[in-house]
Amino acid sequence: MKKIKFIFFAIFGLAFVSCQTNEITFPMSTLDVNKYAEIRLLNVIPYTGSSDTLLFNGVNSSSVTTSVGSYYPLSSPKYFALLLGQDSISLHFLAKTTTPTVAAFTYKGSMTLTKGKWSAFISNAAQNPILLQDLDNVPSTDAWADTVCFIRVANFFYQKDGVTPYGKITLMAKHNITGAAWETVASNIDFGTISSAYYIYRLKNTAASKPWGGTESSITFGIFDSNGVQYQSFTSTTTSVKAAYTNTAWSLGKGRAYVIYLNGKEGTTNSSDQVIRLASYSPL
Repeated sequence: MKKIKFIFFAIFGLAFVSCQTNEITFPMSTLDVNKYAEIRLLNVIPYTGSSDTLLFNGVNSSSVTTSVGSYYPLSSPKYFALLLGQDSISLHFLAKTTTPTVAAFTYKGSMTLTKGKWSAFISNAAQNPILLQDLDNVPSTDAWADTVCFIRVANFFYQKDGVTPYGKITLMAKHNITGAAWETVASNIDFGTISSAYYIYRLKNTAASKPWGGTESSITFGIFDSNGVQYQSFTSTTTSVKAAYTNTAWSLGKGRAYVIYLNGKEGTTNSSDQVIRLASYSPL
């Protein structure tokens, strides 16, 4: 009988301990927006190797390897909190071994930060980053009646020399529907700038999914000039044949905000040295 009582109390004790709440906490603090700005870094130089060591004001902030044309760090794009005012940046680039080759180098620049959330675009190895502000104020819509997302567009595309800005671009989108027309998302975006306001893009259930979660897939984007003429890119590494450039298989989700940015350079005589990248990140 004593053994039974002992077992009972032992089980009761374990059950009591297991039911206790042990709160797990993490060190957190609210960002003082009067002292700090939030900054995201992107490498939009036409040709570099990957980058792997990022320092802000001499402090190692990340060592994750990031490929050219992408936000930093590639594995988990994030904002860094930096003091308002003058901040220095150092980013180590590995050698690019494929043609055209680029030797390893360490980028150094500086930024003057004011209040807010910013994206810093490194577009030239010898120049300071271009700062573009990320906006939180997406347009108001009906969460139930409207199936939309919000898009801003930035332009960092160069001419064939990789030094001279290409000029203004217009980004258009097309639904994956037979006979769908091009829809202007942002027009006349100059080099080193971003569209001033979010464009409300109305999503469609093009795959006829039931139920539909509000994500549209297989969206096509095209680049146009101010006259509505679609950009022509080289299609071969050996000839100068060109065709209308499109970027396909995009998926956009309901209620999400996107910054779509164009970077790279035109080809000289064929596509062997042509780089056209159309990528995106969430500014929220």
